[in-house]
Amino acid sequence: MKPRHFLFGAAVCLAFGFTALVHPFLIQNSANAGSHPGDRKLGLIRGQVVAEDGEYPLPKATLSLRSTGAYPDGRSRTVRANERGEYVFENLEPGKYVLTATRSGYIPKNYGQRTSYSLKRENVGTSLSVRSGQVLDGIDFRLIQAGAVEGTVVDQDNEPLARVRVLLSGYWSRGGRHRLRPFGHDATDDRGQFRIFGIPPGNYLLSASPPLFVSRSAGVERSFQPTYYPGVPRAEEAAPVQVAAGAEVGGFYITMIQARSYGVTGRLLLPNARPAQSVWIMSSNESAKGVFAMMGRSTHTNLHGEFTLTGLLPGRHRLYARAGGGEDMQMASTTVEVVDRDLSGLTLVLGKGAEITGTLVPDREDSALDFRRISLNMVRSDHFTRMSFGGTSTTPEEDFTFKIPNLPEGPYHLYVSLPPGNHYVASIRVEGHDITDRLIQIRNNDRLQGIEVHVSSEGAQIIGVVEQPGERQVAAGATVLVFANDPQHRGGPSRFTRMTQTDQRGQFALQGLVPGEYRVCALTDHEFGLEQDGDYLRNLDKDSERIDLSAGETVQESLVALPAPKAK
Repeated sequence: MKPRHFLFGAAVCLAFGFTALVHPFLIQNSANAGSHPGDRKLGLIRGQVVAEDGEYPLPKATLSLRSTGAYPDGRSRTVRANERGEYVFENLEPGKYVLTATRSGYIPKNYGQRTSYSLKRENVGTSLSVRSGQVLDGIDFRLIQAGAVEGTVVDQDNEPLARVRVLLSGYWSRGGRHRLRPFGHDATDDRGQFRIFGIPPGNYLLSASPPLFVSRSAGVERSFQPTYYPGVPRAEEAAPVQVAAGAEVGGFYITMIQARSYGVTGRLLLPNARPAQSVWIMSSNESAKGVFAMMGRSTHTNLHGEFTLTGLLPGRHRLYARAGGGEDMQMASTTVEVVDRDLSGLTLVLGKGAEITGTLVPDREDSALDFRRISLNMVRSDHFTRMSFGGTSTTPEEDFTFKIPNLPEGPYHLYVSLPPGNHYVASIRVEGHDITDRLIQIRNNDRLQGIEVHVSSEGAQIIGVVEQPGERQVAAGATVLVFANDPQHRGGPSRFTRMTQTDQRGQFALQGLVPGEYRVCALTDHEFGLEQDGDYLRNLDKDSERIDLSAGETVQESLVALPAPKAK
């Protein structure tokens, strides 16, 4: 790929010229808007919603229009399609919008989304840029009918199992890794039957979570183990379930088998060594994979602070305890290895979780940085699921101070999300030490104070147009991906990795980039989440252009959209 630098004025003229040729529905005629003469500078969007199969109109479809710059003061606008499936949004301020269509029995879809909420989330759609007085006509949707999966869950004696949670899961990318994610669920009834509906077309895995009850005979405890269809314990052994558009697939039988399980007993104490009464304790199986990775057992302590967790299958389990809430929350956690016997004599002591406090420091007193739209996130590097043990994110106060309390111990990175604009995080410092992009090891009762997040308003910008390969047509809804040239700044959430979608004119803009050396490319079928995969980005090196960005610099690029590399 060989992007070309060009003058901004020429680029805009060129892009608009192509738009007029390849998008005849973009009519710049405010008189057609039907607005009051005093509102001629307001825009309009209209179109039709039809079914993918048969192209018949879908009346009562719901259209939601959201301004990408509306949060936190704005709200989305909603209209219903008429009996011909037609809709219209009037009196639109100039800006960029995301438009979504939904209807009962069909898969929700963003405008321009290629695969209608696909498992791989290849494309979130095409944003719509509305200029002053512009009419966007022919913004149409073709919705895909949702599917359903039906079946029965039984035990090893072919007896139906009631109240079993059944999941339909598919693979998607998260944190640079392919993981199983539930896309639908149901609980079995008294006949052991389930029905999961509203499913997009695709290939899935069907699984059943173990019932909570534990049987004991002759001193031996037995519990149901997590099971994938047709009756296997691991996702790699499961048979795929294919769902076509609008299909109702049935006749699936999942047989759940009981296996030898074990218990863990112990005591939970307050910091003053007194028994911690009526405290919730739960476990998660860290040895499990897929959708069962965080499923476990739970109980409460008695008047003596004693607890017993039953039904634990062999493997490594993490135990959590939590008491109180808010600023008074206390917690404890530990790991146990269950092999071939019950465990006893465990002692846990409640204590305060860790707490970090600090201040955001803008580089200018007159900075337009909106504190309400800033988010500070403590992200665990070990992909540990926080569940309900306190928050890992916060919004700063009006004076830009912040506090994140009740952090369970573990390894974290501090990531700061800034609002749209040209700001970027220049550095994060504590007690004179630079901890930008570095791992922070947190332990219970830690008090990490005086963190300074320095924010610069002199970010770099990239603007431009993306075209289709081999054609003089713009690429609407393409993904523009910018990532660090240095591999050490790749992988996982990174302030050096940014992406955006082109609008209906193929145009894009990325602001607030950290000055440095980057690579930039445009992709037609990027799978969101893979931008955090270092190997994936390395495969993009040959199809991307290196650019150097200085503070406050604006660079114009003309890109050609290419297919994304295949994920492993």
